[in-house]
Amino acid sequence: MKKYIYGTVLVAVLTAVGIFFFRPPEITHTIPSTILAITFQFPEGYEFTEGAPFVLTWRTESPDGVLSVPVADKNFQPLVSPYKLMFTPAPGSKIVVLNARLYYCHKTSRMCFQDDFQTRVSLDPGNVLETPLVWEITPKKA
Repeated sequence: MKKYIYGTVLVAVLTAVGIFFFRPPEITHTIPSTILAITFQFPEGYEFTEGAPFVLTWRTESPDGVLSVPVADKNFQPLVSPYKLMFTPAPGSKIVVLNARLYYCHKTSRMCFQDDFQTRVSLDPGNVLETPLVWEITPKKA
């Protein structure tokens, strides 16, 4: 009776080893990352306030108009031109919505301001790795 039990255990162990080592590789479909090369453009006479705590968040919008949860970019530096934002859009997303909190100054009056700006960018359905974007900033205060 013991030889039947040991034989069954041996067959089970060999089957498990065979399944573990000889299984086909798993195929995962990864969503490619997208890079937005953002160039911020102010009107003449305005400039960014260096050292300010700039904030940039992005969210994707589905064809139904549903927005994803906002994701903050921790390394955002608008003084770097073009600023390259790398993100992975949700499957089926057609638009990315960018929100930026920018600190800027008027050179002549030396007045400084903080404002929130928003823009929407259409995502190219092709495999474009880098999309250039010129974000024209219109100051809300003069």
